[in-house]
Amino acid sequence: MTDPDQQASILIVEDDQHIRTLLRYFLQPAFDLEVVASVDEALGAATRRPFDLFLLDVNLGERRTGADLLDALRAMPAYHATPAVACTAYALHGDRERFLDLGFDEHLDKPFTRPALLDVIHRALAAMPRPTAAESDRQVVPVPAPPGRRAATA
Repeated sequence: MTDPDQQASILIVEDDQHIRTLLRYFLQPAFDLEVVASVDEALGAATRRPFDLFLLDVNLGERRTGADLLDALRAMPAYHATPAVACTAYALHGDRERFLDLGFDEHLDKPFTRPALLDVIHRALAAMPRPTAAESDRQVVPVPAPPGRRAATA
C-alpha cells in the first residue's frame, strides 16, 4: 500500500460460503476486497492485481491448504513480504506458534468477532514494511496455468 489514504487491498481465501459472507459484511467498505473460495482462484487473483494482505483459511477442503497457498504466494516476487493472516478453527495450545512457523504473520481463531478481525488486520498492516520507490511500482508476474488451462491475464 503506497498511499496512506488508499484502502488496503485484501485477498480473502475461504471455502465456507457463510464465512465469506460474514467477512464481506465485517470488512466492506473499509477495505478493497477480493473474496475467493479456492487455491486456484486465489493464485489467479494474485496474478491479476496486487494485494496488501492475505487472509487465508487454513483448511480449504481440498488437497492444498492455506499454508500451501501461502508458500505459492510467497514465491511470487511481488508477495514475498505481504502480510498473511491464518484464519482457522485450529485454536489449541501451540497452534498459533505452528502457523507463525509456517510463515503466517498473524493468526485469527474461528469463530471471530468483528473487533478481533479488524485488530488482527490492522496489526498485520501496521507491521508491513514500507515499500521502497522501486517496490512501489511492483508488478504482478503471471504464473503459468496448469496444463489444459488458460493462463491468467492482466
